[in-house]
Amino acid sequence: MSYQTPLTIAKVIQNIDTKKYFLPSIQREFVWSTQQIEKLFDSLMRDYPISTFLFWEVPKDKVQEF
Repeated sequence: MSYQTPLTIAKVIQNIDTKKYFLPSIQREFVWSTQQIEKLFDSLMRDYPISTFLFWEVPKDKVQEF
């Protein structure tokens, strides 16, 4: 299994804002409360172990298919 260089929360948010990341249509409806989201970010900032995030690269000419 290969691992990427870790990203900061700020970089991930920037990538979301610039549309580099998006939730594909296969993603389930988002159901977390604000408090759960805050706890996740708190865990990330404290360097606590968490599960994984899955990222996959989609070629630019295929983005509209997702």
